[in-house]
Amino acid sequence: MRLVLIKRPPWRNLVLWGIFLLVLIIYRDNVLDVFSGKLKPIYSANVSSRALGLTFDISWGEETAGPILDILKQEQIQATFFLSSPWAATHEPLVKRMVAEGHEIGSHGNRHIDLNTLSPGEIEKEITSAQEVLERVSGQKVRLLRTPNGAYDNKVIAVANRLGYRVIQWSVDSLDWKKPGPAAVVNNVLNGFKPGMGVKPGAIVLFHASDSAPDTVQALPIVLQSLKTRGFQPMPVSRLLAEAKDTWPPESNLAAPQGNAAH
Repeated sequence: MRLVLIKRPPWRNLVLWGIFLLVLIIYRDNVLDVFSGKLKPIYSANVSSRALGLTFDISWGEETAGPILDILKQEQIQATFFLSSPWAATHEPLVKRMVAEGHEIGSHGNRHIDLNTLSPGEIEKEITSAQEVLERVSGQKVRLLRTPNGAYDNKVIAVANRLGYRVIQWSVDSLDWKKPGPAAVVNNVLNGFKPGMGVKPGAIVLFHASDSAPDTVQALPIVLQSLKTRGFQPMPVSRLLAEAKDTWPPESNLAAPQGNAAH
């Protein structure tokens, strides 16, 4: 019995390679997602001082942001405010006050939607449309992103990195949005809602300045005074990262991505 080998014409190989390269180009973000390993946002920083990052998310509300700014001004502390662009667009005086008082503006996206449910193109549109509004209103260059609901995957971080953003998560959660009462918010930050999850040097602390977190206004002065007593130095995230040797987890990236964000 004789085997007959049928050779595929060379032009067919060229067509197959052409199709393969076309798929790589069209789905480049998904391909990066596969080959880049597990990408992570920045949860905390490794610092030699007692610095920590103080952050507030705002996506809606009229009543909470102003009093929080009053408290921070009284305590002479600056923080990072992650703002959704629709809120910023309708609260320009508050955003300008943040900037005037030394606070940093980060992006909390456009729609409050889990970015990991979107395509790479849709993720890019969410980030760049928010950036356009936030930079116009604040006058700051915006290159920090906190994803809505903290939702992310490799695809989200890959797109954000390509656009020149660092994705910022948190290591200490006040859980203020659950409305547990001011005492619980204080305890969640200083000691942690689980053992070992309270503030440490290099931590990034999450509060909300939306009206969904009314306990924050009462808890914040106690937290800030306690942090000062313990020798901590709350500051905006970018200033914390400027002091950092590296970040946690190891899959996160301390270096600012050299992306092509819209201007």
